[in-house]
Amino acid sequence: MPYELDSTGTAAEQDGNETETDEGGGLESSLGMTIPEDHVGAFVAEALEDPERATTWTDIVDTMVAPVARDAWAELSPIEQATEVLSKAAEFDRRAIEHFEAVPLDGDRSEAETDIDEGLRCRRNADTFRDGVAAAYGDGRLDDDGLVDALEAAEFDTEIIARREDLIERIDSVFEIDYRPYGGTLMDDDDGPEPETEHGETW
Repeated sequence: MPYELDSTGTAAEQDGNETETDEGGGLESSLGMTIPEDHVGAFVAEALEDPERATTWTDIVDTMVAPVARDAWAELSPIEQATEVLSKAAEFDRRAIEHFEAVPLDGDRSEAETDIDEGLRCRRNADTFRDGVAAAYGDGRLDDDGLVDALEAAEFDTEIIARREDLIERIDSVFEIDYRPYGGTLMDDDDGPEPETEHGETW
């Protein structure tokens, strides 16, 4: 891809995979749940959405794409753009996990502060980026097939989110950190933490 992102990351390569929505296909495997045959796009968008956020597609583009790269970004198709955003969200998830895994649970809070804060920042960004893609679907920028194609091209995997949330729950049990519980529907209710505090939004 000819454009460059703000801060970190590179464009995800498009692999041209066709949509797999049948039982046992790539999409159901990625989401970790059975997808109804009707209204597939709406189901996927709801899975990506965080109902406690009000992210717009413009918010995500303004944050993710450097001003000098806007023309190149505009040349991408809506599917390619959504794939880039979902890939960036996955990158933030992986970075959050790295920071959370680096937190010494048997150490002092002062030793853990930097990794906790950076992990939380990456976690917020990942969830917000996915929420932005759900907003793009709701606004008509993506149709059902487009949303599914973008999700599959980004090689989305809910196990990464589950791992991330498991780590933050363990950290919270030791340090009682201030963060907002995961608001999406990509995990079973029993998989996520249950604190009642909220962590402020920052990029």
